[in-house]
Amino acid sequence: MNFKQLEYFAAVAEAKSISGAARELHVAQPPISRQLALLEDELGVCLFLRTNRGVELTEAGRCLYQQSQDMFQSLRAMADSVRDVEAGVRGQLKLGIIYSDVQIATSLLKEYHKRFPQVELYVRMGVPDELLESLSRGELHALLLRGQPDRGRGLREVVLGEEPVELVMCPETDPAPGQEAVPLEALQDVPMCLLRGDDLWGYSRDLLRECRRAGFAPNVVCHCYDTPMEMQMVQAGFGVGFLPRSVVAAHPGSPVYTKPVLGFHAGSCPILVWENSPYQTGCVRRFIELAEARMY
Repeated sequence: MNFKQLEYFAAVAEAKSISGAARELHVAQPPISRQLALLEDELGVCLFLRTNRGVELTEAGRCLYQQSQDMFQSLRAMADSVRDVEAGVRGQLKLGIIYSDVQIATSLLKEYHKRFPQVELYVRMGVPDELLESLSRGELHALLLRGQPDRGRGLREVVLGEEPVELVMCPETDPAPGQEAVPLEALQDVPMCLLRGDDLWGYSRDLLRECRRAGFAPNVVCHCYDTPMEMQMVQAGFGVGFLPRSVVAAHPGSPVYTKPVLGFHAGSCPILVWENSPYQTGCVRRFIELAEARMY
């Protein structure tokens, strides 16, 4: 029993004649008659009763017709699902993010989910090197990082814009209460909690260089190994930090806030990274398109 035989069988059952089925399918009558005979021989049952007015289904024929309709419906649903995956309407999107991109990621994913609610979302937070390795192994589809990844990995990327890097503080550690920006000289002797010197993004390096240029050595009381720890230390009142503004925006209700350094601009570029492959699933393509349209 094959699909073509079931297709011919269903057409004859609906047209109640072989000639009517032949017209509907644009097929000659003999091939249809031959396939029906082979189907009946294989099943060992009579599927049709031949009458002067055409054919009628037997009890076995009605059983086969009902089950074949269920199968055709499942096949149509299967085809629709495959088309939906290609179009990006269904499927899975596996995204890796770093901590400082949480606010950007949640904003993008919220809009993406609104447009494609049937796509399953998998989100993993990690450090850049680990996420890049997962991307190369096919465990993730795309990454939200900062700065520039290793171009030797054969990746594609799009810069999503630039956001300011600012001082992060609590009311009790604010070097310039009541002011919208902090003068650089006000940072002299102020306790600082900054990312360690080998920080990939260079936030601390830029600020420290500017302080030394102003003629004083910064008072760094804590070298933090990652952004979450720096945020915890700042929130505990240990000192001021220096991070992208969106990191703080990801903590609504927190006493931590940001201020720019007067006369000193520092920026950070969030980027979306994915494999340089000739084929990407519809889910990934739609997400990349959304990210490119939502430049920050």
